[in-house]
Amino acid sequence: MKATGLHHVTIRVQDPDATRLWYEKVLGLQFIELHVDERVSGIWRGNPTSGTMLAAQVGASFVVFAPPLEGTSQQDRFSEYRVGVDHLAIGVADRAELEALVTTLRGAGVQTEGVEHDHVLDKDYVAFRDPDNIQWEAYLD
Repeated sequence: MKATGLHHVTIRVQDPDATRLWYEKVLGLQFIELHVDERVSGIWRGNPTSGTMLAAQVGASFVVFAPPLEGTSQQDRFSEYRVGVDHLAIGVADRAELEALVTTLRGAGVQTEGVEHDHVLDKDYVAFRDPDNIQWEAYLD
């Protein structure tokens, strides 16, 4: 296989509407609504006959947000202590973007340690968590 990049990542969230508002307000992402019928939505919590997934383009890739599956606890939150995704990282063009992100995050009440340095990759980054506790990092390209 000759992969050309990461096409998309789908993330299950407790409340897609709240997630959308948070990502729009805090990160400035714009969403495309992907309307689906019961072939897709029928496995979601409550087994709806239709629904909407949200997709945001991040560079050449998409981040897709979908409702939880049937059987998911209302109290479930992301934990990197389970097998699966640990965190997601996006690239930014310059340090000013990282500093602006810190200001935006703190203004929205989102906890962050500010701009940090990854000694393994020798790059600066900003780490933060979304409303479902998923850790995101913005790395200087």
